[in-house]
Amino acid sequence: MARRAVAIGWPLRIGAGFSAALILFLSLGTLAAVFWRAGGASLPSGAGSILWFTIWQALASAAISVGLAVPVARALVRRRFFGRRALIALMGAPFILPVIVAVLGLIALFGARGLLSGLFAQFGLPPISIYGVQGVLIAHVFFNLPLAVRLILQGWQAIPAEHFRLARSLGLGPRALARQLEWPMLREVVPGTFVAIFVICTTSFAVALALGGGPSATTVELAIYQAFRFDVNLGQAALLGLIQVAICALAAALGLFVQLPQAQARGLDRALTLPPAPGLRRALDGLWIVLAASFLLAPLAMIALRGVPALFDLPATVWLAAARSVAMAVGSALLTLA
Repeated sequence: MARRAVAIGWPLRIGAGFSAALILFLSLGTLAAVFWRAGGASLPSGAGSILWFTIWQALASAAISVGLAVPVARALVRRRFFGRRALIALMGAPFILPVIVAVLGLIALFGARGLLSGLFAQFGLPPISIYGVQGVLIAHVFFNLPLAVRLILQGWQAIPAEHFRLARSLGLGPRALARQLEWPMLREVVPGTFVAIFVICTTSFAVALALGGGPSATTVELAIYQAFRFDVNLGQAALLGLIQVAICALAAALGLFVQLPQAQARGLDRALTLPPAPGLRRALDGLWIVLAASFLLAPLAMIALRGVPALFDLPATVWLAAARSVAMAVGSALLTLA
């Protein structure tokens, strides 16, 4: 344990400067190399609509995810039920699940031949269209709603239990309790959660590629891919890459004015003295939990039902690719930590 403040030595300063220079080189140097090979740059036609859709869908996805996460997190705080810990743990699954696999699960549930469309057909209703703007929003909410719930739930769990006991001893009602304890926490946690999800949605590529596409649902990331893959226009791809970097930099600058929540959810199962809501509010808490769990677990269940039976029929090349992916992930993690 350090007994006094110690100045950072020159070796650590040199190492920190080298790490910062390496990060800048890997992020901006690659764009400079593409510019040098291209010999020129021009924006694609409809660049304004591409930029607008990228920002709009990210704002809408973040707003929907955070807006739905607040009542779900509050219900999880007030309710204790069997499987609560497992449900909270499963909320991390969509964030680490391969994007294309999760998209296939959403298509199996919301697609034209999906489970819900088949159910609607029994009542003479038209099938659900998962492709386009609505598909991008559904997928982003599927990925980011569990993340928002965990971050906001962490904020609720960070409120000292003594504050709730004191509020109860003072006879504060639900509205006063929300005004004095819960709303200050939400004002601190929600903006950072919104900014984090906004950045994630602006850099989403596989979701836009699988469910969006077309002139009306093209993001900057997808436009970069199209410039490389179809137009072979390196200058255009590099210029779009600079735009993408600028969007993320502006979001990061905005994040400096809000408190970004911690990624780890500590104390999620620490018992609080927050009393369960009576009557109608108790039923609404249960409804929010059921809806959130269904939206989360149904696509995962579709993936398991269709994928597990064929797991042992996969060719050897797939297992070799899986081993190569693990090796690359371990190597990248060690290099990043170093």
